[in-house]
Amino acid sequence: MRFKFFASIAVAALLVVPTANSAAFLRMEQIPTVFAELTNAKTLANPAMVLVDINSGQTVYSRDANGLRKPASTLKLLSAFSILEYLPPETRFTTNVYKTDIDNTFQIVGDFDPSITPSLKLAKNLKFVWSDNLVNQIRKVAKSRSLKIRYYGLTYRTKANMNSYFNRVGYRINWVGIKESESSEHITEPVVSAISPELSKILNYTLLWSDNWVADYMAKTASAQAGYGYSADGIDLVFSDVLNKYEVKSPLVKAKDGSGLSHEDRTSANTLVQVLLKMYGNPKFDSAIKGLPVGGISGTLQNRFIKTAPQTVGLVRAKTGSLNGVVALAGYIESGEHQYAFAILADRLQRGYYAESAARATIDKILGKIAAPMIIVAQTIPTPEAEKAPEVNPTPSPESAAA
Repeated sequence: MRFKFFASIAVAALLVVPTANSAAFLRMEQIPTVFAELTNAKTLANPAMVLVDINSGQTVYSRDANGLRKPASTLKLLSAFSILEYLPPETRFTTNVYKTDIDNTFQIVGDFDPSITPSLKLAKNLKFVWSDNLVNQIRKVAKSRSLKIRYYGLTYRTKANMNSYFNRVGYRINWVGIKESESSEHITEPVVSAISPELSKILNYTLLWSDNWVADYMAKTASAQAGYGYSADGIDLVFSDVLNKYEVKSPLVKAKDGSGLSHEDRTSANTLVQVLLKMYGNPKFDSAIKGLPVGGISGTLQNRFIKTAPQTVGLVRAKTGSLNGVVALAGYIESGEHQYAFAILADRLQRGYYAESAARATIDKILGKIAAPMIIVAQTIPTPEAEKAPEVNPTPSPESAAA
């Protein structure tokens, strides 16, 4: 099975044909020695790295595989892994606004929709729910500029964005949080119902552009689905549950959030690679893999590899990670007849643009040593029927005899 993002070709027989520069990329047996030298580069400051052949499961290269490191945004792989374990990719989130039987009071009941956004661009292009529209619908029917809003199932960011817009247009809001058990009390008639895109589309956007807010809310949603409540406290627990369920070897994770933004987050290169291996080939996780940026082409990798390792463009699909003093990358790479899952965590860098840029360039060059496309061609194989085809009558016809 090849990467889902490479074209699949149905043929009678398949042959791997070396590309023009196939001699330039490392064969599997060459990788350990060369990578040991490359990962010693001062620009990486003693990173952790794991490279595993997907088809055989063989660990081809390993350096501090189980060391707890800062993952930065590669932790979003665990958020995606967890949310898709509990919710199908076609899941949609609903947010309902109601009038109530209390004067100048509205009630909002939601599913903690992670896609609600103040960005009109995202709302238009990705069909995300526009938070300003929720406010405008309330304004249309409100009889006062001083309102109370009872709410359940709103993310912190959604409430803050709505409140900010209310303030800008001259409204004063008294926000009162309620329990889920109280969410049906006092409502009289609907004002507006907002429905999110499918979870798969939200996830694609989140991984492609590394949205910290949305990733964190998805991890909290997974926590709630697992019975730990919609809170940061449950993220570490749900991550551990899912890793153990899929029998991830040496599952190591300490998560303070679902985005990787906290400098207290920790996981290992091996844990990330094991997650990538578990997701690969499992239809449940297709939307997560499809959401990963492609080197030199899309998302947070659109400008990577083009100058540093141009032979790698289009052959890497991976989640980036970046914090002060941290550069990380975890995903998949095509290498001729092989496909690898990899993770590189360089979290001991000097802080600053130049050190982090140098680390990214070094990582790109390392992956460039193994990147190579597999060209698949068709080979015609005689069918049994063709082999048993009747012989042509050797007796010449009158026409052929005359010729």
